[in-house]
Amino acid sequence: MKKTIFLLLFVFAFAALSKAQMYYEFTLPDLDGNDVSFGKIVDKSNVVMLSFWATWCTPCKEEMKKMADIYEKYKGQGFEYVAINNDNQKSVSKVKSFITAQGYTFPVLMDTDKKVFEGYSGKDEMPYSVIINKKKEIISVHTGFKTGDEVMIENEIKAALGIK
Repeated sequence: MKKTIFLLLFVFAFAALSKAQMYYEFTLPDLDGNDVSFGKIVDKSNVVMLSFWATWCTPCKEEMKKMADIYEKYKGQGFEYVAINNDNQKSVSKVKSFITAQGYTFPVLMDTDKKVFEGYSGKDEMPYSVIINKKKEIISVHTGFKTGDEVMIENEIKAALGIK
């Protein structure tokens, strides 16, 4: 009986942990209201970083600033950075003006109901980032951001792209 209970606990624990490691297909609108299929982004990229953020989140803005440089540096080598906004309907109007004012060129998608965020096992803390390889495997997950984290993230991206 104890073995059975232990085995069941192990299976449930593994299932809970593995959920965060599963690829999740989605389609979301971009800043202009056009539907964007994540599958198409992954198919044309070697490495994709999804970063869930909100306009009220200071660490999110810091991560985006650092990732904009990394995106520009590696986008020609198959890297795609996708910022997925999780603002609610009341504050969503601020998103496009913020992105435009910053001069960001990476794709920004809108996940106002947070279904994609939850699909990738996002919790309350942001930014929440997931790095996915060409095989649709999640190779890294990051919660929160502080200056200096971009070095680790860039090293993970370079390793996934096969850059030394």
